[in-house]
Amino acid sequence: MKITYPPFGDARIAIESFLRDFGHEVIPPPPSTNRTLSIGVKYAPEFACLPLKITLGNYIEAIEKGADTILMLGGIGPCRFGYYAEVQRRILKDLGYDIDWIVLDLSNGWINLFKSIEKVTNRSNIIKVMKVLRLAWEKVLAIDEIEKISRRARPFERYKGEVDNIIRETHKRLDQANNILKVRQILSEYRETMDEIIDKNSLKDLVKIGIVGEFYVVLDHFTNFEIAKRLGELGVLAENAFYIEDIVRIYLPLFRSKDIDERTRVALPYIRRSVGGEGQRTIAHTIEFAERGFDGVIHLSPFTCMPEIVADGVLEKVSKDYNIQVLTLSIDEQTGLAGITTRIEAFIDMLKTKKRRRIAV
Repeated sequence: MKITYPPFGDARIAIESFLRDFGHEVIPPPPSTNRTLSIGVKYAPEFACLPLKITLGNYIEAIEKGADTILMLGGIGPCRFGYYAEVQRRILKDLGYDIDWIVLDLSNGWINLFKSIEKVTNRSNIIKVMKVLRLAWEKVLAIDEIEKISRRARPFERYKGEVDNIIRETHKRLDQANNILKVRQILSEYRETMDEIIDKNSLKDLVKIGIVGEFYVVLDHFTNFEIAKRLGELGVLAENAFYIEDIVRIYLPLFRSKDIDERTRVALPYIRRSVGGEGQRTIAHTIEFAERGFDGVIHLSPFTCMPEIVADGVLEKVSKDYNIQVLTLSIDEQTGLAGITTRIEAFIDMLKTKKRRRIAV
C-alpha cells in the first residue's frame, strides 16, 4: 500500500508520522502550487468548493508519484465536505485511476468505521495503536504551538524570513522525532529561540486581527495566500480562531471535545441551528475575538461555501453589536494575490487609525 492524504497546513507532519509508524509507505502530495489548482479546476465540477478542487489536484499529483491508496474523511450534513470522498472517487475513476480509498466516515456506521481504522492501523494491537496515536497527537499539539508562537514573533523579525527559517528547521526536526520526549524538547528549544525575537513590551501595542471561517481555507497556507505570514510582516498580531487540534476534536469522534460545542453556543442568538461546516463557529469565534479586545476579524470563505455564506449574512449585525470590524474574503481559483493584498492593507490601515484614535481619547 502506497498511501497519500489530503494536505492542509502543517498537519502533514503528524499525518505522515501516524501512517509511517503503522508501516505504510507514505506518498505525500507535493506542496500545493498553481499547477495543483489547475488540475483540480480542470476535472472538478465548476460549482465545487475550492478545497475539493485543490485536494483533487493533490491526489492526482500524488498518484503521479506512485500513490495507490487515499486516506480521507467522510460524513453527511449541510456542508459538502462530507461528500468530497465520493465525488473525488468518481472523478478519479472516470479518469482511469485505479485507486483504493480508506474513508473514515461514521455516517456508514461504527462497523464500517472500524474496518477502515483496521486498514489504517494495519490491524496493529491496541498497545501499538495507542503509542502511535499519542506520538501523532503530541506532534499535532507541537505544530499548533509552533504556529501560535510564530504569530507573536513575526511582527518583530530582525530580518525578513527569520521566523520562517526557524520554523522550517523546527518542522524538520519534529518530523524526525520518534518519541514524545524528543517532541517536547524540540518545542522547548523553539520557544527559547522565539523568546529572543518577541518584544513582549510591545505586543499590546500591535493591531490584533482574528482569522475565522472554513477550516481548510483558514489552515492551508497555499489556499489563503499565507495570510497570517503577510499580516505578521505588516506588523499585525494575527490569531486563528482554531488550529489543527480543534479540527481533529471536531471531526474525529475519538477526540471530540465538549468545550468546542459549548463555545459555539454564543452564536445561537444569530444562527439558531447548525448550518454545517464552521458556519455557526464563525459567528461564535468573531464574538470571542471581540470580547478579547481584538481590533478586527478577517473572515475566509471558499466561494459557494453555503455555511460561510450563511455566516457572512449575519456578520454585519455581529460587527455592529460587538463593535468589531470584519473583512470577508471569498476565495476561489480566480482570486489573485494582488487583490487580496490591497484589501488587507486597506483594512489594516483602517484598524490602525481607529486604534490611534481610541488611545488618544
